[in-house]
Amino acid sequence: MCKMVTAGKDVTGSCLSLIRLKRVSLVDTLEGRIDALLDVLLSREVFNRDDREDVLCQPGPRARVRKVLDILECKGEEAVNTFLSVVDQPETPSSAVGKSKDQPPSLGYNQMKQKHREVLRRRSESMLYYNTRHGEKILFSDQYVNLLLVNGHQGLDIKRHEVLAYGRKRLSLQQKSAEHRRITPDQLFSTANGARPVKKILVTGVAGIGKTILVQKLLLDFGNNKESLGFDFIIHMTFRDLNLVNKPVNLRELVLRKNRHLAKELDNILANDDKLLIIFDGFDEFRHYRRCDVDTFVCEPDDYGEMEEVFTSLMLGELLPNTAIILTSRPTAIGHIPVGCVDRFVLIAGFSLDEIQDFFCRYFQDEGLAEQLFRVVRENELMLTLCYIPAFCYIICCILKESKDFAGDNPRTMTDIYVQYLVALLRTHTQERAKASGAVQGTCGGEQLSDAVLQLARLAFFKLMDQQTLFYASDKDVATLEGCPLASTFLDKMVAQEPGCTEDVYSFAHLTVQEFFAAVYCAMTDQPLPDVLQQDSSAAEDTLKGHLDLFSRFLSGILSERNTKLLARQVGLSCDEGKAEAYRQRTVSNLNHLCENGTHILNSLHCLFEQQDPSLGQEVRAQALRLNVSDEALSPMDYNAIKYFLNATAGDLSELDLTGTDVSYEALRDLMPHLLKCKQLWVGENALDMDTIQVIAEVLQQSDCFTHLGIGWTDIGDEELLVLSNAIRQKKVLKELWMEGNRVTCRGLLSLSDLTPHPLSKVVAIWNDVTETEVRSLSAPGDCGGDSLTVDFSEDAVWAAWGDWVLTRCSVSSNEKLLTVLHKVCKISTHYLETGWAHTFYRDLGRLVKSRVEQCTEEDVRKRLETFEGVLSW
Repeated sequence: MCKMVTAGKDVTGSCLSLIRLKRVSLVDTLEGRIDALLDVLLSREVFNRDDREDVLCQPGPRARVRKVLDILECKGEEAVNTFLSVVDQPETPSSAVGKSKDQPPSLGYNQMKQKHREVLRRRSESMLYYNTRHGEKILFSDQYVNLLLVNGHQGLDIKRHEVLAYGRKRLSLQQKSAEHRRITPDQLFSTANGARPVKKILVTGVAGIGKTILVQKLLLDFGNNKESLGFDFIIHMTFRDLNLVNKPVNLRELVLRKNRHLAKELDNILANDDKLLIIFDGFDEFRHYRRCDVDTFVCEPDDYGEMEEVFTSLMLGELLPNTAIILTSRPTAIGHIPVGCVDRFVLIAGFSLDEIQDFFCRYFQDEGLAEQLFRVVRENELMLTLCYIPAFCYIICCILKESKDFAGDNPRTMTDIYVQYLVALLRTHTQERAKASGAVQGTCGGEQLSDAVLQLARLAFFKLMDQQTLFYASDKDVATLEGCPLASTFLDKMVAQEPGCTEDVYSFAHLTVQEFFAAVYCAMTDQPLPDVLQQDSSAAEDTLKGHLDLFSRFLSGILSERNTKLLARQVGLSCDEGKAEAYRQRTVSNLNHLCENGTHILNSLHCLFEQQDPSLGQEVRAQALRLNVSDEALSPMDYNAIKYFLNATAGDLSELDLTGTDVSYEALRDLMPHLLKCKQLWVGENALDMDTIQVIAEVLQQSDCFTHLGIGWTDIGDEELLVLSNAIRQKKVLKELWMEGNRVTCRGLLSLSDLTPHPLSKVVAIWNDVTETEVRSLSAPGDCGGDSLTVDFSEDAVWAAWGDWVLTRCSVSSNEKLLTVLHKVCKISTHYLETGWAHTFYRDLGRLVKSRVEQCTEEDVRKRLETFEGVLSW
């Protein structure tokens, strides 16, 4: 028996059992003393040199502790007992972490603390808007509006354009506030219930949501002695600046790049690393972000390594293990971050409605005007939805400030808003040039202005095709902008410094601004459409994976009749009528193809919506109108596009697939007129509450054509099924009911007994709360359903078709979505694997998972896929 003192308590039992039981706490406790522990285990001959080398090969101190525990599992009770006795020994002064930290800081150290605060205050006191007029200084404290910060993070694999996926996510967070604890900036490092200290924080959010603004808020509060995070020093680094590091570097050099004033006390600052916070801003902009899965580390501030090695060593605790780190990133790059070392995930969810109004008041500095313009925005659902993202809120305020009204009707589409944004800033630019030159207002060369727009648009287009958002002055494409009068209006410039080298770095004010300008170039020149947009429609949808979604929507909106006229009148840009008409016909052809084949159609619906031409929808004459918008959390803008299309087309809706879309009661209620004309509705993989079920029941009671309903994996039980069964009795037209993976019991299924086999010729109820005895009873001829009711896997013909459907969905799903499906379809009893359909299905599924593992570059996702690969490799 073994006795161990842990957290003030005596624990007695098998030593091996103890280290298994206390594994997590041991990792937390020993990560800071693992090197000293290894030396002791080697000296006591518990470990040999090979064991020590195996441990030292692991990436980071926590991984090393885990490796020690794994090796001890094979060493036996005696070795583990020795290990535990070493662990319980108090640390000697020579090995204790932070011996020097108990000494009072020197006078020079304290003076440097105050000087550094003053430097950060001076650097952070102004709001850095991208088109602020020269010499204009806007105080950060006058413009800052609180951001909504919540614990948690977005999925690691985002298929769609992140800005477009944002709307529904934001609304979901508001509705589930009890599940997402709101935190304030000064609570970032706080812990609860005695949990281990928070040291590494990952802050995520879509482009323009306020990540850099949050960092500026932290720096300014620190500079003003307002923050309560408990650090002596904060070092701020941006990956835009670090991208200029093109040779091996050490941490000392990185700190001094922008903080030369710290040179005299830097040794003391780094020695007191538990009082140091390093902020890395913009990981998604790091040119080497895909190379952070390194196996070479630096352990001392003076050790040289590649930029990605120094960064990863800090994150994993190999370098300055007690230093706190805040890392910000857009969600698209999270898969390349070593998230295993992250103690807290924080999601920036943007503005609430009150904060949007607060932003308007601060921006316009006139309460009456702000209230008037806020009412304009609040009455426009599109603009209001976009305003939840701070960068969009700024763009819309900019339009309203420069125009006072809109150049035409209120914007109805994303393209409308961005055309207004372009026109507003060009108008301001022209007026300022005229005033500066003493010319009559409006005489500034229109042709020169339109050429300047196309210069910017060309840069935007070709860089977007290469998936680049940062442009360096040394780039020949950027050099062509020299003398472009609009560069400072639409491009954000920063100076990145390298010892002996200074380079300007440019980016568009926002990712969506680049996408808009790229679409302007494609529409207003003879530039052909990108290859992926010219492929067969279904292939294009699979290829895009969201990268060019918003670009294609802008392109459609710019080629619309109203925007081509507006751009010609206001900007002097003209579009060939033949190109616009060819695009319109291609849009109709694509919609026909996608509807007939049931291929994913959402982005094409948005392209139609951007045109705002009802006659185009009337030209869609697909033989079967099948709308597949599955596997994406739909935003209010998405539903607007769907309704716009359905309103513009005539005839019945053959199929509407809302599987895995987070569909809500409000959304279904809004779609009610169209659901009454729908034959097949699939709403599986959504959490359906009773209110939502009631909407479906109303459709069943009123529709004369509703024949197929899919509600699999929606967490419904007997009560919800009873509501549906009563509704089915009203019209008796529903033929098939698919409700696999729910909580329905035998009692619930009996409520369908008088509805099978007529009108319900098929009821699929596998993976519900039905025992094997009840399965045999329900499947018996003459009982509830008989041949119509399927509660197991005995029918090859039925399940082969089901398996094909699942495989098709899995093959086009993201890795995250595939994992969700795998969790569901791998819940099968082993004796069913002998059936023909199951053997074929799971063999093919295993091949698909294997191919995804081979292609996956995200460690966390790959490991989860490998788990299922093992399950499926019988």
